[in-house]
Amino acid sequence: MEFLLRTQKECSRAPTRAQVTLVYRGILKNARMFFDDTTREFIQTYAKLKFRTNLHDSDTERARKKLTQATTTLHLLERANKGLFKDVISVLEYGYGRKGPRKLIMLEATVGIGQREQVFGTLSEVEKYRPAFFALAKYQLGCEKLTVSSEALKSTNPLNIAKAQDAHWERIQHRLLPPIDASTMNMLEDRANTGVITSAAMLACSDPQTANLVQEWERVWIKIPEKRSVRRYYRRLLESMVRMDVSTRMVDNPGKYKGNMARRSAIDTAKPDLIPERIYAFVESSMAGYTQPSHANAVDCAGLD
Repeated sequence: MEFLLRTQKECSRAPTRAQVTLVYRGILKNARMFFDDTTREFIQTYAKLKFRTNLHDSDTERARKKLTQATTTLHLLERANKGLFKDVISVLEYGYGRKGPRKLIMLEATVGIGQREQVFGTLSEVEKYRPAFFALAKYQLGCEKLTVSSEALKSTNPLNIAKAQDAHWERIQHRLLPPIDASTMNMLEDRANTGVITSAAMLACSDPQTANLVQEWERVWIKIPEKRSVRRYYRRLLESMVRMDVSTRMVDNPGKYKGNMARRSAIDTAKPDLIPERIYAFVESSMAGYTQPSHANAVDCAGLD
């Protein structure tokens, strides 16, 4: 009985700083060994930030929860560095904003999630104030899922309907995957096609001697998978990636008075007849989920001996 009481007492204690430091050092060490430089830098930066957050927290439960989450991350990185496919994909998804804290950051930067515009209850207002967010939601979810179902509404009051629609938009934004730019898409497609990973540090080296030092450092500290594994990882990652292209066209100004010229005010006359309108297009990668046939399959398909 005393053993059980002692165990419960020990479990209720807050983790010591030595325990927390040991886990976060393990996260930084395993993140340094991960082959993707974008994911590696994000995990290292975010781990340092989380370590400093509530470092001297007096709330025991919150401190233990923080340590549990850090331990889970450490074990995930350890499995990913061993080459387990699902864990490698999970770490890559954290690094490229498919899930986790970077997802919301990328949505804020690309489609305006978190801005202070007033969006109240109608699709026209959302399309007006957050056009990129509206276009992305329409592309990923479809038009039928952008409005609240009439069966879910408990009131026909317009104010209550508007509030329900606003709550629906808040739920939608957590289901969206942020788009990426053309340079990131090209980099991922190149890795998915060739299986060769060239880090940003290598690309920035203009001196051959410096490039050799960087290459030697990466060979010692980073676990680079085989080319066929690299192709599999990035082709699987590209399945959740989409590139956002933004173009502009000139449309009629809806705020310009188009009636009798004599009745136009001086302010209305100064308004332009045409105003620019942004068009958002989303393009998926042709390398997403694509796998090259093995040599044996290629021989069988060709009918060769």
